[in-house]
Amino acid sequence: MRGVRARRRAAAAAGVIAALAVWPAAASAMPASGPHETVDMGTTTAQPDASAGLTYAARYHAANDPSGEPPALRHLLIRLPPGTRIDTSVPGRCSASDLEIMIMGESACPPSARVGTGQVTVDQIGTGVATYDTVLYNADHDVMELVESGGRVVGIAHTYQHGTTLDGPVPTCITGGDPPSGCPLDELRLLANHLQIRELSVGDRNYGTTPPTCPSSGYWTLRVTLTYGDGSVDTVAPRAPCNQPA
Repeated sequence: MRGVRARRRAAAAAGVIAALAVWPAAASAMPASGPHETVDMGTTTAQPDASAGLTYAARYHAANDPSGEPPALRHLLIRLPPGTRIDTSVPGRCSASDLEIMIMGESACPPSARVGTGQVTVDQIGTGVATYDTVLYNADHDVMELVESGGRVVGIAHTYQHGTTLDGPVPTCITGGDPPSGCPLDELRLLANHLQIRELSVGDRNYGTTPPTCPSSGYWTLRVTLTYGDGSVDTVAPRAPCNQPA
């Protein structure tokens, strides 16, 4: 059984790496690696003060072992470059509760609130490795990531927006939440995920806007802090090139 699971994990990892290799580059973003992760993140344009989407692609692994199973990721904190602006009043907003979305699916949210797509690969206790498509919906200072399987929403993760900070608790219990309140131990281990939030403007208002200037270094720096179930806390700093004035 161990050999079968190891082969399944290896096959999943190979598929994840291939998927990340073809995932659209965020303005030629430069990834960053830590003990448990490689994170590639950036904006969809290098132009300052412009409407922009956001991309995130990451794979996770054991400490300093790219082929090993990672500890469960429980929290993701993203600090966008200073001067970035996010206005969640520009798209439609989904006001449905998690329970309503789980019952009704995407129809619980207005189509105007759909702001992106993605994919997540997890190792789940009892069933092994699986990859799911995700869709992203805008809410009030919140991006909701709906995990779908067989036409149903099987999980929801929230990323809360506070100024230039994106605060994302990562559920590791099958029914949501984290140990010890949600379940006795981590039932889901995130192996990889990627998402793309699209550029969106209404009139002269943007959902996302890049910083007003480009630093002399020629890139914007993002800071991503990842907290794992084993107590590990890693911080990585992927970079996104930007255009300086001619």
